[in-house]
Amino acid sequence: MTATEVESSRVRVALDLGRPAEALRLLSPLLASDPDNAALWTLLSEAHHDAEAYPQALQAAVRAVQADPHRDQAHYFLALGLWNTHVLGRTPRWGSARRHARQAQDALRAAISLAPFHPGYMVTLAQLVLQTGGMAEARTLLTRALELHPHHTHALVTLAELALKRRDAPEAERLARQVLALEPDSVPGMGALAWAQLRQKNPHTALNTALNAVRLAPADPAARAYFSALSHAYLPRPLGRGSWTWRLAMIPQAGIALIPVIALGLTTRNVSRYRRLPPELRAAVALVRPMRREVGVTLCLLGIVVLGFVGLLDTRLAGPVGVLVSVLMLGLVVVLIAGAIRGSRLRHR
Repeated sequence: MTATEVESSRVRVALDLGRPAEALRLLSPLLASDPDNAALWTLLSEAHHDAEAYPQALQAAVRAVQADPHRDQAHYFLALGLWNTHVLGRTPRWGSARRHARQAQDALRAAISLAPFHPGYMVTLAQLVLQTGGMAEARTLLTRALELHPHHTHALVTLAELALKRRDAPEAERLARQVLALEPDSVPGMGALAWAQLRQKNPHTALNTALNAVRLAPADPAARAYFSALSHAYLPRPLGRGSWTWRLAMIPQAGIALIPVIALGLTTRNVSRYRRLPPELRAAVALVRPMRREVGVTLCLLGIVVLGFVGLLDTRLAGPVGVLVSVLMLGLVVVLIAGAIRGSRLRHR
């Protein structure tokens, strides 16, 4: 075993232990002495990826592919680098993000052509293809992956997500339970199960499932993200982007008047749903959705709109109405500032 191979094995151990900084330190002298080693460049890309330094991971993957175009792992990390550098956080169906998304997918297809029996590559490609709307191709890839590895939990979870996109909640629940039978503490499996339960009109069960994921993995941000997303889906923000408030407010002649009315209706429904939650679940949801603040904001907005119409209809009341509107505006600002400070403290803890 050569000295380079020994050091490479040490890098592999560091990456497996979740120590990308140590791996980067070990790789630096190795690449200095052997700058055309595709395996080392691939390890460097993986280390940068684990450290969330995605542009550097992309550059290392490009060097790995240049050094050895027939190395499947190099194409795999090239795909990850392209996606995380140029697509992550953007809409992958538009503009430059779409172009880079296709490049990442093509890099994964190259990896699959070089390693046709690697189910992980197929699952990753299916996940990327789903982001650009390729549901049929994603299903084919996942089916092939499960033929190679029938108990591949990532493939099963992605199939469950695909079933949710197709609005087939019972199938999504079946697949999620299959995942949990193989890995009882799988956070993605519990998340998929929770979404399937919510789609089947079992919100309390769904929130309990997501809360159990948080209890099992309190340090996992994905578990908290599932619970937060489910809470917002069950108790939608009355004035949030994409809510029914803004959709119905587009009705000509009545749009402005409908905004506070619909917002009040959604708030009333949310409060009713919130009060019907079991006490333990209500306490957990309250950390994600502070209902009192939302009710206060909605009432302030409703009062401002109503007083505004009163002032327009009767000029004699314009002065007192202006004072009341100013008081409500000040109260609204105070409530929002207090909520922002409280929210930052919760995030800090």
